[in-house]
Amino acid sequence: MQPPKEKQLATENHPLAAWFLGPKGEHSQTWADLFSYIFEDYVYWRRNYFPQDPIVVDRMRRRKHEPWFDYMTSNLDNILKDLKAHFPFYSPRYVAHMLSEQSLPSVLGYFAGMLYNPNNVTDEAAPVTVRLELEVGNMLSAMIGYKPDESWAHICSGGTVANIEALWVARVVRFVPLIIQEFCKKEKVAFEVKTANSQVAKIDDLSPGDLLHLPADRAIQMIKKLAQYLILDLGQVEKVVLPKINNHFHASAYNPAHKGLFAIYKKIGLLPRIYVSSSAHYSINKAANLLGYGEDSVFPVPVNAKFRMDSDYLKEALYNQPDDIYTVAVVAVMGTTEEGAIDPLHKIVAIRDNLEKEKNRSFWLHADAAWGGYVRSLFCGHEKKENEPSENFDGQVTENIRAIDAKETFTLDLSNPKKTQQECHISWDNPEVYKAFMQIKSADSVTIDPHKMGYIPYPAGIIAFKNGLVTDFLAQKAQYISDIQDGIKNLDEHSHIEAIGPYILEGSKPGAAAASCWLSHKTIPLEIHGHGKIVRTTLLNAKKLVCNLSNHKNFYDLIEDEIKVWDKKTTVVNPFTFFPLYDPDTNIVCFIATATAWIEGDMKKLDKPLKWINEFNERIYKHLTISGSDLGYKPPYAQPYFISRTRFDKGQYSYESIKGVLAPFSISQKEYEEEGLFVLRSTVMNPFYYLAEHEGKNYLLDFVKYLHLVTRGVINKMYVA
Repeated sequence: MQPPKEKQLATENHPLAAWFLGPKGEHSQTWADLFSYIFEDYVYWRRNYFPQDPIVVDRMRRRKHEPWFDYMTSNLDNILKDLKAHFPFYSPRYVAHMLSEQSLPSVLGYFAGMLYNPNNVTDEAAPVTVRLELEVGNMLSAMIGYKPDESWAHICSGGTVANIEALWVARVVRFVPLIIQEFCKKEKVAFEVKTANSQVAKIDDLSPGDLLHLPADRAIQMIKKLAQYLILDLGQVEKVVLPKINNHFHASAYNPAHKGLFAIYKKIGLLPRIYVSSSAHYSINKAANLLGYGEDSVFPVPVNAKFRMDSDYLKEALYNQPDDIYTVAVVAVMGTTEEGAIDPLHKIVAIRDNLEKEKNRSFWLHADAAWGGYVRSLFCGHEKKENEPSENFDGQVTENIRAIDAKETFTLDLSNPKKTQQECHISWDNPEVYKAFMQIKSADSVTIDPHKMGYIPYPAGIIAFKNGLVTDFLAQKAQYISDIQDGIKNLDEHSHIEAIGPYILEGSKPGAAAASCWLSHKTIPLEIHGHGKIVRTTLLNAKKLVCNLSNHKNFYDLIEDEIKVWDKKTTVVNPFTFFPLYDPDTNIVCFIATATAWIEGDMKKLDKPLKWINEFNERIYKHLTISGSDLGYKPPYAQPYFISRTRFDKGQYSYESIKGVLAPFSISQKEYEEEGLFVLRSTVMNPFYYLAEHEGKNYLLDFVKYLHLVTRGVINKMYVA
């Protein structure tokens, strides 16, 4: 039965269908024509650059090249042959890792950019795509809720580099007030600043702890404020003041880039701490390692049963932080890698506000939205009501959620008259998640990965900074790529930034990624009626998969009857069913299978040892994936469906933090700490599920039916063994 609220997604002319190649390459001719158009245009460009230049490779020489072309084509055939063993990420049958279709404009942009091969480390090697990259940064900044003319964002290779860069910038920003204090003491300048609790104080009177815990934005602007004070208030000469401040910044004993953290910690007697959800990506530990903090400085905050950061625990830890510790940053995860969970960013912002007032301490807030960042597009592009306060959550968002949420009822129809059809209600009705996304604009930096839910080719990550003045502290002098000097250059509150390379961690980087992101986001706008359509359909389909898994036991007999039509073997069936571990915040579904029994007409879970449950699920997983070593004899096109897996263990999640997840399976603390929990994982990214249903193919239900068939075989073998 066609879901009533999604009928518009099932029409052939709906734009969403036009944005992708299609599971069967339905738009192949359009794609081929556009690739040809791009390539012909590129060749035309070559031929018309100094057209009087000689033809170096003439026709006779080209004929002599034919044997080499044959040899090269034969090797290309080998690559194409081997690539047939690639996983079918494009297919609705693929519900495994964070991979799916790529949008048409993103592929065209990448192909066009790749032909010109610009290196976006400098506009001298990429005069066009550097501009496109800065425009992409503005597009993503606007989607987040930043002011594009004040923020700064750029493309990097992915979420790992973006997270490292965020903490790299936070590292230097934390020490700016100490550098300014040192300058003022040296120059005998009576400079006043606002503390975290908004009290005005002479900078000389503040302790290292006071200065290290200033609000990030205040710390970033302090160097400009000092320059303005010296020039505008004290009448000093600008061309003398700016070099003096910049030279001091370089030479300061508190500059971590030049002096290193060890020397600074010896001076201030404080050690760093980075607060992060225990579900955070491993790149946070990697960043702490690379930046010199040490992985022991990472303070994992437990999660709750929804795998969101426990904000009460965070508050307790921050309020009772030891006096010999300073806060580097708090990292909120907006879409955990394993579960897609959204940390309560709105509550973290409230904690920061109260911490400033009550404890005179603030912190750098980073949002790792590598996975979930594009969900923010659902909150963009709505019509604003007249006289509606822009900061009013209830007024601005609640009405708009109706367009996003689309509560719907659909029917699990197995076309069997023996069974009453099972109705299932799905809804992305989650005020806590909405509020978290509305507050992402309050983070000082945000990571987003276009090559994940942006449906962009690899590599394409984004790091965005709320205050673009951070570039004043980052520039590396490299005469062969840029004339940009480091340090502050003027008194402007916000300067227009026209470069990328001098301010970033990476060197050479593909301009093709910028062309890809730009064309995709220009033609599929980052708002609810554009990219939000893709995000919305994946969120609702993840809910639908949860509904299918949860209702598996209700149509267990129907699937068995369906199997027995073609399976004539008299196999003893040992009952089992599937249990989603949580109601997903985004579009990642984690679940496990376990044994059941029919008791008083109802299917009840059996208490099995955790070791047995883990082995059971691991065997199921092996039937639903293909390892690299298997590719030689098990081609992917013979695999009906794909899933991924993970393992929860005490090193990441304490028993207490996910006790609510483990309790229904009677898993003891001892068992969990010894074994961990092997979990099956599905990422529901494909945009074509509703369209396929319109054509009579319910992939998500068929996936559960196939999962049933696989699980049936596994459990029977385990009982025999």
